[in-house]
Amino acid sequence: MVLVYIGITGIAQDDGRTLYKQVAKQNQEAVDAIAMYPAETRKIIFETTEYPEVIAKLSAMQTNSQVAFEKLISPLNKEEQEKIWDLTRYDELISDLAANPQISQDEIDTILMKYPVEIHQTALEEMKNHYDMIVQIDKMNKSYGSDFELLMSSYPSEAVTAFREIIKMPEVLDILFDHMQYTVVVGNYYKNNPARVLHKSDSLNLVLTQKNTQETNDWKQSLKDNPEVQKEYTEAAKEYAQDNGYQPADYNAPLTQDVTNYNTEPYNWWFGYPSWYPYDYWIPYPYWYDWGFYYGPGGQIVFIGLPSTYFMDWYFYYPKYCSKYPELSNHYYNYYNRHRESMNYNSISHSVNDWRNRNKNIVTADWDKDNLNRAQRFKEYGKMEMHRQKYNTRNPKKQIEQTEYLQKKQRKYPLLSADVVGTRSDQKDSKTKPIQTALPEPVKKPAVKVPDNYKTKVNERSTNKPPEQNKQQSVYQNPQPNNTVSKQRTDNVAAQKQNPAPQKQTENSNQIRNAQQYHQNTWNQIQPQTQPVRQPTQQYNAPPPRQQENHQVQQPVNQNNQTPSNTKRK
Repeated sequence: MVLVYIGITGIAQDDGRTLYKQVAKQNQEAVDAIAMYPAETRKIIFETTEYPEVIAKLSAMQTNSQVAFEKLISPLNKEEQEKIWDLTRYDELISDLAANPQISQDEIDTILMKYPVEIHQTALEEMKNHYDMIVQIDKMNKSYGSDFELLMSSYPSEAVTAFREIIKMPEVLDILFDHMQYTVVVGNYYKNNPARVLHKSDSLNLVLTQKNTQETNDWKQSLKDNPEVQKEYTEAAKEYAQDNGYQPADYNAPLTQDVTNYNTEPYNWWFGYPSWYPYDYWIPYPYWYDWGFYYGPGGQIVFIGLPSTYFMDWYFYYPKYCSKYPELSNHYYNYYNRHRESMNYNSISHSVNDWRNRNKNIVTADWDKDNLNRAQRFKEYGKMEMHRQKYNTRNPKKQIEQTEYLQKKQRKYPLLSADVVGTRSDQKDSKTKPIQTALPEPVKKPAVKVPDNYKTKVNERSTNKPPEQNKQQSVYQNPQPNNTVSKQRTDNVAAQKQNPAPQKQTENSNQIRNAQQYHQNTWNQIQPQTQPVRQPTQQYNAPPPRQQENHQVQQPVNQNNQTPSNTKRK
């Protein structure tokens, strides 16, 4: 990594602007994702890119620290591990709980008043059941904090401040490390010409925000214009919520109009997120983020954005939904046709395109030409795939691929059979086609408890008037948690407790949510075919800690061996 850094830096100094353009084009996903953040956050990001060696060392330190943490909590079952991981999102809460083993109930209640109500019960349970472990976690957290200060001790104060802020945005650190070549080049270019870099990112932010807004408005309007699709969409959303551990009383409860202000904390950078997740999951967010809508006062549906990538990949993983909700499936397809150029970051376009590629033997050009019968094709597809999968499960040594199955069941699936009839002659002369490998079932996301102050009171449910959207919301409002860098976590929580009504939405928090959503849709796709879920241990069904030759947290000055950029880090 050091040699790469020196080599790239030397080239950049010779011809910075040309190399910057070339590398930016090769790392367009990172460029776009960073551009979606608000201006003050982008400035912090660019300031950290001036020191790529720190980013590399932080990544290596994080890998070691999470290994140590996983080893510590590995004796616990999966449910208890999730609770401990949840507590780590609140640094000072861990420290407060660890301070006094003889603390009284009144003192605990006083401490908990500083933190969101949804973490109170977990804190009480873990204080009672695993106090010694909480003490160890507190010591680890403070030790990692000291390691960080030691690492930054020789750097300018502005750099220290920037890294203190960016470590609260772990998804950004992942972007920078995973695209280290871009990080090195943009950091060198920013050092020489910060005004130009900021100007270009401002311009790109405007373009991406406008496009994002147009595509989101198109989606929302298309649902409002089609009640039948809207009905299927809401029913599918409820099934998604149930699959992810929510109860009907949770997701059916009308919410207040300030739902887009929902604020949460990311997982601690040093401890990472639950190890059984094969994709980046730094920030837990509630069901309505994945839905793209919520129920406001009176039960009115309020559309706030596109469904998330997690929702879309869940939907197209199960063939039964294509059959059960054919009009919705067709609606997704129509939207994809209007926004094919956005498939790299638009959640719907990406998932439909991914589904088409997985089924390219049967999703022929007729699907595009015959819009009138496409919903029926989805019905046939869902039923055919469910039956074929059952057959292959019962006959593991005689599995059958899609086109062959359709040839045997022509009367049952007339449209699909007619679509593939033109390929029969080619199939006769070809070797046996490989059977499509079954994708592992999507990993369930933990249910996020929604605080009561976000739920509409009984006397507010009589109105049928939907909540008004904040007039400042000029861009795509998807309620991903706000991770504003200008305030400390405890200050945010304390303010929330003093005034249960969340503060008015700001452009800054809107843009941060947009950037996180863009980041997620761009490359944090759920792709289990390339990222298999790690199997849990037999004992307690809890995931094992990741194996690594050295499980000790090394001092920052010794962190020279970097994790390869294609390694999935937590």
